Amino acid sequence: MKPPSRLGIIGGNGWLGSALGEAVLRSGLIAPEQLVVTASRQHDHYQDWPGVACVDSAEALLKVVDTVVVSVRPEQFSQLSLALENRLIISLMAKVPMATLAKATGSERVVRAMPNAAAAIGRSYTPWCATTGVSMEERAFVQRLFSACGVSDEVEDEAQIDYLTALTGSGPAFPALLADALIRHAIAQGISPAMAKRSVLQVLSGASQLMLEESASPTEMVSRFLNYGGTTTKGLNAMLQRGFREAVQEGVEAAHGAAKS
Repeated sequence: MKPPSRLGIIGGNGWLGSALGEAVLRSGLIAPEQLVVTASRQHDHYQDWPGVACVDSAEALLKVVDTVVVSVRPEQFSQLSLALENRLIISLMAKVPMATLAKATGSERVVRAMPNAAAAIGRSYTPWCATTGVSMEERAFVQRLFSACGVSDEVEDEAQIDYLTALTGSGPAFPALLADALIRHAIAQGISPAMAKRSVLQVLSGASQLMLEESASPTEMVSRFLNYGGTTTKGLNAMLQRGFREAVQEGVEAAHGAAKS
């Protein structure tokens, strides 16, 4: 599908809306003159693209665009009046089902997606789901839109969006918790804070890249180290015996419950 004549992002100066907007501009998917954003904050994320139009309200944006991205907090959505006349709407909001979006906007062409904070550096994972009213051409455009800020997958069941909101929508939060625990332990052993941070983040970054490039799965990699019998084996066994997997799973379940509420 060719890009829309004009794409609007409600909340396009917020952290997630601006990450998506900047990503699609960098990719060349749309020209700056095709992007319209609401200026919800004074800071302008589009100084490098003077052709981008900033408007002061969602109502003004809707007058000039044919595809609308909604990137506001869920509690702010109920305050908006969006008569979309069956235009394509793409929601980046958690907790707002497609049926609610369709009813509130009058559009049967609805997409729900959940990027994460890594969209700002082009490394997000973005699952998305569409109503039956969204055409194959429009789905192809949505895939290209989210591929501009990382890796994206269409899922068939909206319930999977709620789960992935908890799992991948967390972005760096869960890995950051592991990094924080490792850094704190290193500092307690006399390692300087700067070195502790540098060493841990390099290990996590290298591990992520290695797991992406290796043919072995993370499960196989853990098993390899468990079977090796070295110092890492001792560390893994201690973590597993203290309920590491169970703690992680409980955390994801709690986030999943919040995403559904």
